[in-house]
Amino acid sequence: MKNRTFVLAAVASALITATSGVPAAHHHDPHSGSVMNYHRIDDRLVTGGHFVDDGLDDIKSEGVTVVIDLRDNPPKGQQKKLAGQGIEWINVPVEWDDPEAQDFKTFTQAMEAHRDDHVLVQCAANYRASAMTYLYRVVIEKVDEDEAAKDLYAVWTPSEESEKWVDYIEEIKSQAR
Repeated sequence: MKNRTFVLAAVASALITATSGVPAAHHHDPHSGSVMNYHRIDDRLVTGGHFVDDGLDDIKSEGVTVVIDLRDNPPKGQQKKLAGQGIEWINVPVEWDDPEAQDFKTFTQAMEAHRDDHVLVQCAANYRASAMTYLYRVVIEKVDEDEAAKDLYAVWTPSEESEKWVDYIEEIKSQAR
């Protein structure tokens, strides 16, 4: 019994240590935290879905200065809300059911214009955002595909309903070769 108590205390201590100082945006549950499916790629690039409970304070405190929003129907007032936090908002509408090659070109232009900024690439659930960010990293930044795929699949598992996106990713990569 004493050993079991020690093990439980050690696990609890490890969990507290591992999660202390972690902003709310970093929850592993996709529906908790301030941004759905939030995923940090590096010190200047994160991807995420919609804001939960208006989650602007968390992304501001993390240093995000630019949000590139891929939703084709973003919430009204998004630009004004973000501007109120000193965050630039750029909408690059990408239809979930019909991504086009031009969408990637427009996204690339936005990313290139903010190469030195702390960017959040956002969509509704972080599927478009993680896919477009994966493509940008592989095609433009020449990041190893396996390394970039780890970040892509951290929040998105392709299924039959996303088959169009699997094809789109392959199409964009083949055009870049």
